[in-house]
Amino acid sequence: MAAPLPDPLRVLAVATDDACHAPVRALLKHAQIDHVMTGDEAQHAVAAHGYDVILVDRDIAPPNSDGLHLAMELVNDTTPVIVLAHEADREADEQAAAAGLADFLLVPGLSTDRLEHAIRYAIMHQRTLQRLKASEERHALALRGAGDGVWDWDLKTDRVHYSARWKTMLGYRECEIGETRGEWLGRVHPDDRAPLTQALDAFAGGNAKQDQFDFEHRVQHRDGDYRWLLARGTAVRDERNRATRVVGSTTDTTDRRESERRLQHDALHDNLTGLPNRVLFLDRLDQSIRRAQRRHPATCAAVLFLDLDRFKVINDSLGHACGDELLQKVARRLEAALRPNDTVARLSGDEFTLLLDDVSDPREATVIAERVLQSLKLPFVIGGRELFIDSSIGIALATAKSAPEEVMRDADVAMYRAKADGKGRHAVFDAAMHKQVMRRLDLEGDLRRAIEERALEVVYQPITQAATGRIVGFEASCRWPSGEPAEVLAMADETGLSIPLGRQVLETATAQLAEWRSLPKGAGLTIGVNVSARQLGEPGFVAMLDEILSATGLDPRALRLEVSEHDLSRGRADDATRRVLDQAYEQLCVRTHIDDFGTGASPLRLLHRFPGDAIKVSRALVAGIGLDAGAFEIVRAVVGLAHNLGLEVIADGVEKREQLDYLKVLGCEFAQGFHISAPLSAEEARAMLESGVLA
Repeated sequence: MAAPLPDPLRVLAVATDDACHAPVRALLKHAQIDHVMTGDEAQHAVAAHGYDVILVDRDIAPPNSDGLHLAMELVNDTTPVIVLAHEADREADEQAAAAGLADFLLVPGLSTDRLEHAIRYAIMHQRTLQRLKASEERHALALRGAGDGVWDWDLKTDRVHYSARWKTMLGYRECEIGETRGEWLGRVHPDDRAPLTQALDAFAGGNAKQDQFDFEHRVQHRDGDYRWLLARGTAVRDERNRATRVVGSTTDTTDRRESERRLQHDALHDNLTGLPNRVLFLDRLDQSIRRAQRRHPATCAAVLFLDLDRFKVINDSLGHACGDELLQKVARRLEAALRPNDTVARLSGDEFTLLLDDVSDPREATVIAERVLQSLKLPFVIGGRELFIDSSIGIALATAKSAPEEVMRDADVAMYRAKADGKGRHAVFDAAMHKQVMRRLDLEGDLRRAIEERALEVVYQPITQAATGRIVGFEASCRWPSGEPAEVLAMADETGLSIPLGRQVLETATAQLAEWRSLPKGAGLTIGVNVSARQLGEPGFVAMLDEILSATGLDPRALRLEVSEHDLSRGRADDATRRVLDQAYEQLCVRTHIDDFGTGASPLRLLHRFPGDAIKVSRALVAGIGLDAGAFEIVRAVVGLAHNLGLEVIADGVEKREQLDYLKVLGCEFAQGFHISAPLSAEEARAMLESGVLA
């Protein structure tokens, strides 16, 4: 069913005089018709009012212009224009069609139905053109917004139309690119050209499985660089599924590709130095091991684990910005010191790893390690200041049977051995190192469980008056489940276990002494408990000590904190330690003993204003009495110095009667050691106190 005409139908009729308007009025009796006689009037009417159709008389005579040319001037995007002619004119009819006029009608014989039919179809055609134009505008805006270029490949002629945007994406003006496939394929990167051509041919031939063509490739820009482009297309196919036309769009994906590349790079590299990170380093080590598995060599690579010595001092004193600059310069020196196929990585902080590929001899690895150490000994200029830094290097060899993480672990273990041996050197991993590390791990686990379960036994070694043998106090310590005491203490301090361990010993020892002091022979007893610098550096140490003394009821004057001479003479760190000891004395009346005195190069200022009442002479010096005249003289000097400062002296490690006799001669007040008594359990110590007989 035909669409009805608008109601009312608004018509603009253009004719020379009223007589010429008569046919229109007669044919369109129900229409709303405006009559004008000249071209100017027509232009003004169209501009001022909206019409459904414009009817122009072909025979408008000069000077009012020719009707056909006037109709052409009135053609617009919204209103169809129909020419009414009084005689046939094929040439004028063709001109009207070419100019976009809706129709060319002959007035003689024209009926109302025929005119309404022409107007109806002219209006419908005009609306269709408007919708088509709007659709094209939307499509053009969408492509412009997406930044895509369009290509249209006619396979019958093998011609390709490229849109202006397609050409602009490659830096060309519209007139500079033709319509051959070579304009596209000839600019494709050599590595991508054959795959793209094959994919296009397969898609056009119907051999491809997908309905949509999709291919990302590189195309050379006018400036010589290659841009990544994603071509998408769809095909018009014949009855044999062969494409007759392929139309598609092209999107520039260079920025996305670059973002992906940067993300991938950042995921595998250190942000500060640009070096590979742990993930990439382990991958390259794994590749070396896999190559070795194919070739079956005895060893395939070496890993050097490098840690900068004293880097924290530089970071703390000059700031993190200087520390970062130093790490960057270290990275560049490490790269320069290695061979082209080797890898340098930064793991974290001041730790670096070096992968020496195709190394089968430890000596070759140590030669390179020496070269690296020498390169780092040269000064680094940071902020106008020369900085000198050493490093410790652990070396581990990888075999075809190695796991990358195990090789890294072994190199790390060897690095710590190098640090322990004096820093600024290298060490090669061996099985004994691994055994020692595993032993320390087992020891740490045993100690941690013992602390958590409060299963450690506190033992007490008597301290006697040297002249009379009377017990004046005890030194409390732990009896370890395994391992040497010095090793266990060092491990506990390193792992932070010394904090809960020290608290448990303090709680147990003070509670025990409070009980013993209530015995008939326990009055005036003191107890010494070793505390490390790490314990003293823990926030709230004095408050914790006050809490323990309050809970156990021990007189604070009976407690002695034994601090090693080493912990009291660690440069700036000893000031903080001294402040805590001063607070313990001033706030709680808890005094301090200097333990293991006389073996270090400690300054005499340690004894000045010392918040304690005694020093303990190192057992190493006591052991030399009677054997080494030098040791005897040192002990004599230490005793004399202490007495001059008003301090008492306790000799530790008395193993023989002769040593005790010498100490009496020197005027040493107190002694402890196995000659007097071994460390005792709480029950044994109580029994000894009650009997008055030394064990």
